[in-house]
Amino acid sequence: MIEGDEKIDGAPSVLYDVVAVIASTEGAEKLAKMPPARQFLADAFAHCKFIGLSSGAQPLARAAGLPEGGAEGLMELDDGNATAFVEAARAMRVWSREV
Repeated sequence: MIEGDEKIDGAPSVLYDVVAVIASTEGAEKLAKMPPARQFLADAFAHCKFIGLSSGAQPLARAAGLPEGGAEGLMELDDGNATAFVEAARAMRVWSREV
């Protein structure tokens, strides 16, 4: 296990190159009620970062305004594609999302 240096409401997403939210549905529903958590994820998306989400993280993704139909660099994580997410995230940014 890798110990985290920050918590979701403790540092802005700009400090991170890639974001992965691994949460249960219940945990994501709690996070969705926290303005800093919503802002963290919305900012990460706006900054063209790769974002991986567990299936349970969807309530937070919706609350943060992430596109429901998906977007380039936005990946639902499961046991079978974590390596693919890490490989894709080596590009550091998804510039095609830039507005």
